[in-house]
Amino acid sequence: MVPFPKAGQIGVIKDLSAPELPLNAWTDCRNIRFLDGAALQFYGHGEVYNSPSVAPQYMLPANVNGQRYWIYASASKVFAVINSGGVATHSDITPTTSRVGVVNQWTGTILGGIPILNAGDGSKPMYWDLNTSHKFADLPAWPANTSCKSLRRFKNFLIGLNTTENGVNYPVKIMWGQPADPGTLPSTWDPTDPTKDAGNLPVADAEGPLIDGRELRDSFIVYAENSTHALDFIGGVFVLRNRKVFGMSGAMNRNCIAEFDGWHLVLTSSDVVIHDGYTAQSVLDKRSRRYLFQNIDVAARDRCFVFRNPFLNEIFICYPSIGAISCDRAMVYNYVDKTVSFRDLPNVNHADMGPVDNSLSGNWNQDPAPWASDLTAWNGPDFTPDTARVIMASADAKLYMLDASSSFDGAIPSAYLERRGLSFDAPEYFKLISSVRPRITGNIGETVIIKVGGHNSDPYADPEYPVTMTHVIGQTVSNDCMVQYRYPAIRFETGTAYQWRLDSFDVDVKKTGMW
Repeated sequence: MVPFPKAGQIGVIKDLSAPELPLNAWTDCRNIRFLDGAALQFYGHGEVYNSPSVAPQYMLPANVNGQRYWIYASASKVFAVINSGGVATHSDITPTTSRVGVVNQWTGTILGGIPILNAGDGSKPMYWDLNTSHKFADLPAWPANTSCKSLRRFKNFLIGLNTTENGVNYPVKIMWGQPADPGTLPSTWDPTDPTKDAGNLPVADAEGPLIDGRELRDSFIVYAENSTHALDFIGGVFVLRNRKVFGMSGAMNRNCIAEFDGWHLVLTSSDVVIHDGYTAQSVLDKRSRRYLFQNIDVAARDRCFVFRNPFLNEIFICYPSIGAISCDRAMVYNYVDKTVSFRDLPNVNHADMGPVDNSLSGNWNQDPAPWASDLTAWNGPDFTPDTARVIMASADAKLYMLDASSSFDGAIPSAYLERRGLSFDAPEYFKLISSVRPRITGNIGETVIIKVGGHNSDPYADPEYPVTMTHVIGQTVSNDCMVQYRYPAIRFETGTAYQWRLDSFDVDVKKTGMW
């Protein structure tokens, strides 16, 4: 009886040889997250705020007089939506000066409580005064005939990256306005005024144009295509000082940076790295780095972005799979357990984390799971606190809340775990598997499918699965079979269970003939 302990301890590893992996590593998975040593089906997502009339491209949370709003921007419209008492109200706050927004070109920030958006289309950045009867307006004091590709907050500064001035692009130029008091905006962007702290500087040693930037601890990290830099506040005449951090990696696109616990996770053009502003390390090397980049659709790679799911210690690296034009898959990195998994997405353009009204997270109408499969209390709170919710903007003109139910917008998800190429440290022997004994929890009476198979000559080939068994949660102890292969494989799939968790399992194995 061979034990497979802690089914979620290592996660999925796709880049290394399957026969050489530890027993409790997985060679493939779908819609399974690895958390606290267990492997469990991802919580689902449900539609919230009703269907918007436009396909949202960008999301930004905002607090208006203590009420929790979400701002969403489409190609030509901007709305603010709130859920109060189970009723969603959408307010049209589209600016009078038109923007032509493009997916994953938007950037946004909150400066002193004021929401600011930049479409990246050559127009001026815009702000909202938090009055739902007012529209977004051009940022005051912004220089004439000037635009930037990315606009972010650093301390009480607004920082623009990759500027265009009077029709001339300066791809490595940084500009910043006068520091703003809470509730106000920069009074000037004029770098020649000696009485103000507005300024600009070129990042002369940047490897390619500047892509995006985010605050990290006491610095502002600037990402070019193939290099990373830091702006530090020094005051005096120069105000901000530039230093080079790394010369080999930058950011793939805008919105490809997520902050967690004093670190940045960054999707670069060839890796996913984390760094603290001084040292960097890959989180995918010897795991799934090659697999990830081989499965991103090259024509739609500019749609890739990342977001943080803090309650479950995860960062989603969202990407369009081969043939997709929106992000339909995510590689999920758990930065506490150091595991990697994969999840399906509902054609997402952008997503962000922020607070929602608690009536949204506990709204019975937003919980589409069937009565018999629903793991949440009736009309009660969902899986995560209402102060750390992720809202996803779908290209299907829908807004979804992540981890909001046990179903994927009312449908049972297709989820599986697979381990192939098992040798049990004896590749010269055939192995006879006579039973699989898993520790699976979920709703009693619902099912998980277990398949046992393998390959007789090639541990890297797709396995055959001649035996399929139905494990009934709370009833089945041993799933008995008679399967013989030189390189066995085991697969767990969703049956009727909307939610299930695999903690560990044992396999009854007997060596039989040799070569």
